Amino acid sequence: MTALREYMNTNTASREASDNLSTLAKCMKEEDVGFVPIVEQGKYAGVVTDRDIVVKGLSKGSPEDVKAADIMTEKIITGSSDMEVSEAARLMQDHQIRRLLIVDEGKISGVVSIGDIGVKGSDEIAGNIVSETAKGASNN
Repeated sequence: MTALREYMNTNTASREASDNLSTLAKCMKEEDVGFVPIVEQGKYAGVVTDRDIVVKGLSKGSPEDVKAADIMTEKIITGSSDMEVSEAARLMQDHQIRRLLIVDEGKISGVVSIGDIGVKGSDEIAGNIVSETAKGASNN
């Protein structure tokens, strides 16, 4: 079996919980991503999506005044780098998520997306995840 570390992207930009919405949005634009992991004191604390910024964040106030900690989702589904790809795919299907944040010992190791799984030759697994995520409205 293949471990998730073979599929995950380890070049994952993260931001601090104290960063404001403008900083988060700029990071997403620069990295061309739709979500950013949030850290506090070097440890994983949550995640902010582009949708969080628009729906939760802008309704709370100015992009310079609202912090990541104010809108981040703290309890999300995560995986570990030694997890089997099939197990990660099952998690993604069961929870209807498109991206799985990889956290090892409280620190962010990377992220794996449906596309990452599909590109590396697991088209059937990726297809199953896509069909399941299309059913729900998860935040990841």
